[in-house]
Amino acid sequence: MLSYLGDTIVGLTLAVLNALAPLEVHVDTGIAYADGIEHRADVYRPAAAGPCPVVVFLYGGGWRTGSKEEVAYIGAAFARRGFVAVIPEYRHVPRVSLPDILTDNAAAVAWTIAHAAQYGGDPGRVVVVGHSSGAWAAAMLGLDPTWLEQAGSSPAKLAGIVGLAGPYTSSALSDPLDRQVFVGSDPALQPIHHASGTHPAMLLAAGAADLDVNPAGTLALNKELLASSGNETMKIYPGLGHGQIVHAMVFPFSLEFSVADDVARFIDNAHAGR
Repeated sequence: MLSYLGDTIVGLTLAVLNALAPLEVHVDTGIAYADGIEHRADVYRPAAAGPCPVVVFLYGGGWRTGSKEEVAYIGAAFARRGFVAVIPEYRHVPRVSLPDILTDNAAAVAWTIAHAAQYGGDPGRVVVVGHSSGAWAAAMLGLDPTWLEQAGSSPAKLAGIVGLAGPYTSSALSDPLDRQVFVGSDPALQPIHHASGTHPAMLLAAGAADLDVNPAGTLALNKELLASSGNETMKIYPGLGHGQIVHAMVFPFSLEFSVADDVARFIDNAHAGR
């Protein structure tokens, strides 16, 4: 099935993935999490009553592209598993810088913690999940308290961080445009440089066949985290490429790979302050 396809799923567009997403969820679109016109989020709620664990999903796109609409299938998939899912829109380079992206993401996470209960979520069980450059942002928010503190919150209020195929070091990137964005930035914007401090529980996952973001970066960050806290979780999935790891979160691809189950198990067990 998915393992036999290339990293770009031939003939399977994002529109098809969104069409495959479960329908028995409630969706609130275009909710303002900050003052800017781009600062809007979509909230996916399960049919079951809460309070439920909450996922903030940060999409990838090399810091340059992407939208919350493109990953609607992820929001629906999380809601189908009984989680409230918040997918924020955020600004991209070159119009803004990497710190601006972190500021946007931090504002979305802080808003989620403050408003989770309004949407049936448990504010003590908020997990930030990111893919690719979104995983970079998730790791930065969990490891460097600067960003959430500026937004009036704290990493201590997070139950956990999940990074899927994230570029945690500049050496992990193969795409020249991605490297241009990341390599020229402040080294303090590389998550691996913040691995020694106190942080929420983390699950780092990557596909062994990822040709866009070398899974060696995931291994390197996990090694640093283990040295500082000793309680991190890492998953490397044979046969999965860069985009495939997030597509594997959704039926029918979740039948072949355990990504969705592993992430859901982590979220179910995550609590702030643990």
